[in-house]
Order: sequence, then C-alpha cells, then structure tokens
Amino acid sequence: MKIKYSILALLGSGFLISPLTFAELSFEQELQQGCAKVKSDAALGKKYYDQKQYNKAVPYFERQAGWTQFCQFNEDQSSPHFSDRDVELAHNNVGLTYAKLGKPLWARAWFLRSPSAKISQYNLKQLKLPKVSNTVEGLYVRSAGYGQWSTIKISKTAKTYKLAFDGYYFGLRGLIYGPNMGSFETRMHFSANQASYRYEDCKIDLKLGQDQYGRKIEVQQNENNSGCGFGHNVYAGGTYYQVEN
Repeated sequence: MKIKYSILALLGSGFLISPLTFAELSFEQELQQGCAKVKSDAALGKKYYDQKQYNKAVPYFERQAGWTQFCQFNEDQSSPHFSDRDVELAHNNVGLTYAKLGKPLWARAWFLRSPSAKISQYNLKQLKLPKVSNTVEGLYVRSAGYGQWSTIKISKTAKTYKLAFDGYYFGLRGLIYGPNMGSFETRMHFSANQASYRYEDCKIDLKLGQDQYGRKIEVQQNENNSGCGFGHNVYAGGTYYQVEN
C-alpha cells in the first residue's frame, strides 16, 4: 500500500517538568505534564514505526493523538500549544500504524477522525479495505474525542443478536478527571437490520447498513435523553463503523 504521507511526529520545541514531590496534583499541573509528554510519545512512536515494530508504536501514537487534542482544547492553561494540523497528523499516525498491522478497519476509523483533512482524504483513498463482512457481528465505534471511542458490540445469542452500547462524554477536563458514561442493551432478530431501545422518555433507533467505508450502524436518539440513564451529555446518536468482526 503506497502512502503519500510518512509518519510525522511532533518533534518541535518543548519542555519537561520536574517530578512533583506531593501526591495530589492540580488539574493544571497534570495538564502541563501530559502536554509535555506529547513530544516524547510522538518520537517513540516514530522510532518503533521506523523499526517496523508497529505493535509497540500504536500506544505511543494513540497517546499522542489523545493528548494533542486535549491540550489544544485546554490551550489557555497548557504549553506547548497545538494546531488543528497537529491533531490531524496525530490521528493519521495511528491510522497508518494500524494499516501496517493489517487492521484496515481500525485505520479507516482513525482517518475518519479528521475527515476533512487532505492527509486523511488521501490515506483513505489509498487504504485497501476488505470486502464487507457477511456477518453483522463485531465491534462498531464512534469517536468520543481525545482519542477515545464510544462503542456498540453486536454478538450472537441462541435466538437473537444482542447490541450493547457503551458511550462516553469527555468534558473539557475529561482526559484527566474521567468521562461521563452510559450504556444500554437491546436485541435484534436475525433477519432484521433495525433495532430500538426504549426506556422512560428515551428513544434510540439503530439501523444497520453500509457505505463506501464499510459496514456501519446509524443511531438516532431523541432530544430528551433524561430517561436513558446516561451520564451528563452522553449521547448515543451518530455513525458507528465496524472495526472488528
């Protein structure tokens, strides 16, 4: 597979913060430490990528991607600062590495995190996707921000498919303080391509389909999600693409 853009680690100037001697760190201190590590994570990811040790490169690039975006969103309190271009390159670093690992569906998901970026559009065109699976079973993902994913897992039971949703909302400080969470399960007949979830005033409809990027689930949730039992701002609606089957 020919890729136009090589791995571009963020190797610009930065600074290191000395270890703190007290246990409790303020948000700003934890933010500064995390942002300062983006440079080294990118460099280590590139080192392992160049050595073709892609399994070792992935976690560094994933951390680079998550923290680059997180630091950008908190740029009034963080240093160094990162641009939209830095975020796009970080997402593509992960995507290219998954492509090298022979996991094109995960690669596609990462490229689609920055769908309007030229680098993502190019790499999506070069990516050789497998034929759409005959089975709907597997893991489907939608970006939850900061390199994280909300998921829907479809598994087969004796009489139906089970669809299990795990969703996350990462607020402005979510990568440090943790996300709000929500989940639900519903069932779907083997011959169907739609399912629904109802609880109190919560209405969620799921429809399976496919497009040029492969198998997907389109989820629609009504505006009032108070009855879903989710954490604050957790929302199930959106497009989920299959990454594993």
